[in-house]
Amino acid sequence: MKEIVAVLLCAGKGSRMNDDSTNKVCMEVNGIPAVKRSILNMKKAGIDRFLCVVGHRAEKVMESLCDIEGIAYAYQAEQKGTGNAALVGLSALKKLGCKGAAFIAMGDKIISSDVIEKLTEEYEGSDVKAVFAVQKKPFNPGGGRIAQRDGKVCGIYEMTDSYSLILGSLDNKTKESFEDKLAEYDINEKKKKKILDYCLEAGDSLKSSVVLAGERFSGEQIESMPYVNTATYIVDTTEAIREIKKLGSDNAQGEVYLTDAVNALTERFGASVIPIEKKEDMLTFATQEELKEVSDYFASIEKEQENI
Repeated sequence: MKEIVAVLLCAGKGSRMNDDSTNKVCMEVNGIPAVKRSILNMKKAGIDRFLCVVGHRAEKVMESLCDIEGIAYAYQAEQKGTGNAALVGLSALKKLGCKGAAFIAMGDKIISSDVIEKLTEEYEGSDVKAVFAVQKKPFNPGGGRIAQRDGKVCGIYEMTDSYSLILGSLDNKTKESFEDKLAEYDINEKKKKKILDYCLEAGDSLKSSVVLAGERFSGEQIESMPYVNTATYIVDTTEAIREIKKLGSDNAQGEVYLTDAVNALTERFGASVIPIEKKEDMLTFATQEELKEVSDYFASIEKEQENI
């Protein structure tokens, strides 16, 4: 296997956890920090070198991983989106002399070694510059939608932006009509406000469709897609850096999207997706309640293993 270095994005605040005493990725899942669990699974899958992008409570992340070999760190000074975080990590890799492929994942996602192995095998066995894991929409309803046509992967489109396209297709582009349309969908209030503010500011220039890898999609078509993004990728380091540096933040969330760079790689070189059929193969959490659910799951599994 060619060497693939993992870039773990661990700089975020995780504000929904309502606990500023540590970083979200350090929170323990049945006694083991979430980021450590993920790294141990990566080691099991054959990845031995890691670059953690840190920011908020960086010292806590480093403390959680102090007994694991092969980890370097890069600091993200400002939270400017996943694209910026990935650029910090990938640029650090290049300075360390790593020029091949990078496995990019969120530090709070516990990914099974089986999924990691499937991703690496697919990347090594193809000519594409991007491979990413996808899940069925019910597992992660807020994930970026995977746009496909006739079996071809065309790209990833963020959920907030697909709803912006839906609003852009309305004949009457007023605040009231936007609010009425958004009320038809199950969207949390924070994201709904971002979508509404973005669309009101865009006005008559609001788009009603988007072209991905040469194929045009409406918002309704994108929302009908069965798979969503899991923000777990293998990309060519050099090509990914080149594409991220071109990015802006003209979108409903005002952030630099890593998905835009992945889409550019998809258009230029093609891409492959690996569907994750079992929810348990990629677990994460955004609230204390969800953390308890994930922790209870691992407690049950690990107790069974002890009794075998």
